[in-house]
Amino acid sequence: MPNTLRVYGQVPMKEEITIIVPRDKFKELKRSDIKKLITDNLDNVRETLIAEYEEYLLEKREKLIEKLNEMESKIAELRKYYEKALKDNEILKTERERLKRENEELKKMLKGSKR
Repeated sequence: MPNTLRVYGQVPMKEEITIIVPRDKFKELKRSDIKKLITDNLDNVRETLIAEYEEYLLEKREKLIEKLNEMESKIAELRKYYEKALKDNEILKTERERLKRENEELKKMLKGSKR
């Protein structure tokens, strides 16, 4: 993850930057004003870093959206399972009550036949 401090140009004071360039390029740079060169390109570097950070955030957003969609589909599956379990529970309660009444009737019939 890019350092957000650097995106906005706030580099800590004690940090060093090492740049390696070919010998001929170094000689050419030695003749030019390095501070001016850096200052002139600072806005371009800042824009590049911001663009890279935005790209990173967009990629992260896509991954999060994908994960959210997966979670929503799992929630939908769980909701269906829960609703089915509730229906099955009601069916079982109804059947238990029916069997209980039937059992009571059979007991009454059995007691009546013993008398």
